[in-house]
Amino acid sequence: MSGASWKGFAWRVDLRRSAIVAALALVLAACASDSAKKENIEPPTSLLDLTPTLTVQRLWSASVGDGNGLTGAGLVPAVAAGRVFAADIDGEIHAYDAASGRRLWSKEVESFSGGPGASASLVVAGTIDGKAIGFDAETGEERWRARVSSEVITPPVLQDDYVIVVANDGRTHALDAADGRQRWAVDRGVPLLSLRGNSAPIVADSRVYVAAANGKVSALGLTDGRQLWETSIGVAEGRTDLERMSDLDGKMAFLNGDLFVAGYESGAQSLTGDAGRTLWTRKMSSVAGLAAGREAVFVSATDGTLWALDRRTGGSLWMIETLKYRMLSAPVLMGDYVVVGDLEGYLHWFSRAEGTPAAREKLGDEGFGGGLVVVDDVLYVQNRDGSLGAFRQTQ
Repeated sequence: MSGASWKGFAWRVDLRRSAIVAALALVLAACASDSAKKENIEPPTSLLDLTPTLTVQRLWSASVGDGNGLTGAGLVPAVAAGRVFAADIDGEIHAYDAASGRRLWSKEVESFSGGPGASASLVVAGTIDGKAIGFDAETGEERWRARVSSEVITPPVLQDDYVIVVANDGRTHALDAADGRQRWAVDRGVPLLSLRGNSAPIVADSRVYVAAANGKVSALGLTDGRQLWETSIGVAEGRTDLERMSDLDGKMAFLNGDLFVAGYESGAQSLTGDAGRTLWTRKMSSVAGLAAGREAVFVSATDGTLWALDRRTGGSLWMIETLKYRMLSAPVLMGDYVVVGDLEGYLHWFSRAEGTPAAREKLGDEGFGGGLVVVDDVLYVQNRDGSLGAFRQTQ
């Protein structure tokens, strides 16, 4: 087993099934054995000296508790109506003024593991013990609690009167935004072995797009959960369950009616949103996911390379190896630049056109996971040690 591929990733375990426990023991034993052999663990590539060609200003920063470390929790900032919302694994959720970073309210509830997601009036975060909790966005007052099928480790998505929550057992729940009651639920299932994590769903054109740990993407009707289509991303290959593992945990993107997906050992793929028809496929592996722009799809690969693929054909436009093995976050787009975070708290700006490095900033000392969000030309980031910050390009 390659340490570079697995370092920092935890496994889902269903303790109700002894077969899984036995398989997990074998996997962990193999990982421990490989970890002892330093030659099998690729060290993060050292950062090169950089002369910035872009000026980036840190607008403000704050601390959100102790963060989430390597728990696999999907804690990311949410931005809506001039407020930034952030939660931590110890059960605190906060609201900040998006312009100044001034804390508006704080609540201590229980251990959060997914989210938050937000609209102008409602904030929803998921918990380790399988609840979704809704808060008033302006005051922080708790509005409702809803029980879902298992822990929530990905941000809920709020759309119209719905709150879409993906639980870690593979079920997708649609809750009523007003009171949290369940309106529908769909079970996609989870294979015996998978990376710990879930891809956040995307809601567009009255459909809910869900990527699952079994390597399949589904489109569900927003109002009733009816399956509209389902397709597999890539083809699982190998002699063992571990080698054939094809997991879709990373960030998806939707643009101009097309859906873009990348998964662990399953490749990157473009699909039509209305029918799930494949437009192109590119062989690669990604845990963090991708971002889609008018000209290209940008993918953070499992090995730390950053790719720009032609949005219409999947052909390679450029590839960067200078951040190899630095456990990159999902990329985000910011004007003419693509931004990724790494395992040591550095944020990197690259030209979207050529992939040339343009700027570098640092926030905290840990990685970012999926904690990068761009709203109104401001980058909001939250890393695993609980550091929260806002950045703006000034030229």
